[in-house]
Amino acid sequence: MTFDFVRRSRAYLPWVAAVAAILLVGFAILSSVTRPAEAAKGGTCSSFTVSTDGRSFSGDQDRTIRASQVGPTIAVRGKYIKFAVRSSDFAVLNYKHTGANSPRADKNLPIDAPTVIFESKVPNHGEKLTSGVSLDLNNEAVVLERSGGGQDMKIQAKDCQQGGLFQMEPEPRTIETNTLGPGFHYTVQPPGQERLCFTNGRFTGYDSPELATLVRHTNKVATWDVRSGGRIGMVIGEDAVEGGCTLR
Repeated sequence: MTFDFVRRSRAYLPWVAAVAAILLVGFAILSSVTRPAEAAKGGTCSSFTVSTDGRSFSGDQDRTIRASQVGPTIAVRGKYIKFAVRSSDFAVLNYKHTGANSPRADKNLPIDAPTVIFESKVPNHGEKLTSGVSLDLNNEAVVLERSGGGQDMKIQAKDCQQGGLFQMEPEPRTIETNTLGPGFHYTVQPPGQERLCFTNGRFTGYDSPELATLVRHTNKVATWDVRSGGRIGMVIGEDAVEGGCTLR
C-alpha cells in the first residue's frame, strides 16, 4: 500500500509542478504591472503628443519611427508634463511641470506657473543611438526606445499631475547624471531607503532607483550607477511624502 501511494504521488508531481509554474508566472505578471507602487493618482492624467523632424504623433498607437524620420530632438508634450529627448543618446532635457490644474483640486500640486523640475537627465553611455525609435502611446503614458553601438535606452513617462511619472532604463549598465531645475535641491535618503529626495520648498519628490546605486550627489546634481535591468524613476507629490520626503 505504501508503494502504491508513493507511485500515485509521483504520477501527480508533474501536474503539481505545472500548476506551481503557472502560479509563479501569474505572480510575476501581476508584480510587473503593479511594481510602480508610486503610480499616478486616478483622475489626474492626460495624454502626450510626441513630435520629431516635423511629424507629430498622438492618440493610442504603437509604431516605429524610421531612423531617417528622427530629428535631433524628440518633443514630448502633455497637459501636465513636457520635456525633450536628445535623439542621439536619449538624454532628457528641460523636464517641466506645466502648472495646469487637474479636475481633482485635492490632487493638484502647489504649482501656479510652468516649473522646470529637472534641467537634464543624462545617460553617460558614450554611444550614439542610430536605430529607429519605438513609440508606444496611450491615453496617459508614452514609451520611447532606441538603440545603437550596443546600447539600448528606454524612457517611460506619464502625463499626470503627480505620482510616479518617469523612468529611464539603460541596457547594458550606464551612469546617469540628474541635474535639478531652478529652485530645487536634493535633501536626504530616508532611513532604510535608497531613494534620494528633492524639493523646492513647495512640493517634494525623489529619484527612485532599482538595481542602481547612488555614486554621489551635491545640492543640485545626483550621479547614479544603473546596472543592467535597472532604472532611475521619478516620483513627485503625495507618494513622495508617503515615501519619507519632506519640504526641507
